[in-house]
Amino acid sequence: MKKVFFFLIILLTLIQCGSDDDICLSSDSTPRLKLKFRSEESGNNQLIALDSLYVDVDYGKSELTSVISAQADVDSVFVPLRIDDVAYTDVYFRTRKNGPRSKLRINYSTKAIYVSPACGFKINYENLNAELLESNPVYHVESNNTSLTDENKINFYLRF
Repeated sequence: MKKVFFFLIILLTLIQCGSDDDICLSSDSTPRLKLKFRSEESGNNQLIALDSLYVDVDYGKSELTSVISAQADVDSVFVPLRIDDVAYTDVYFRTRKNGPRSKLRINYSTKAIYVSPACGFKINYENLNAELLESNPVYHVESNNTSLTDENKINFYLRF
């Protein structure tokens, strides 16, 4: 009798844990900002790859968080934005470890969306715009998409 009771408990546990809501897929999470790079030469819209890139983000802590450090042939970058109540995220770009640093402020409004019991809520970003506060090595920012609901679309082009 104990074996049957134990078997029923295991079977009931397996049935209870078998729904799709138990797994959170990456497409159901908060999307990251997608940035691509273009040449600064006037009139040239050619996409470029950088030989090295350092990207740091200010998430409101005492230190900056490094997102990318010295990857070779970087043609785009995904940057996670803040998920707290602050309406902007500051992103810093360098092409050399101790070189000059550009400061880009991404402004937005957020919208929380319930996904599932496993994922909880995700944040979508609307009314995206960028201000280049310090310009070297990034010289210009071009807006491409003003909402961030998934990671498939390029939001901004940075001119180096």
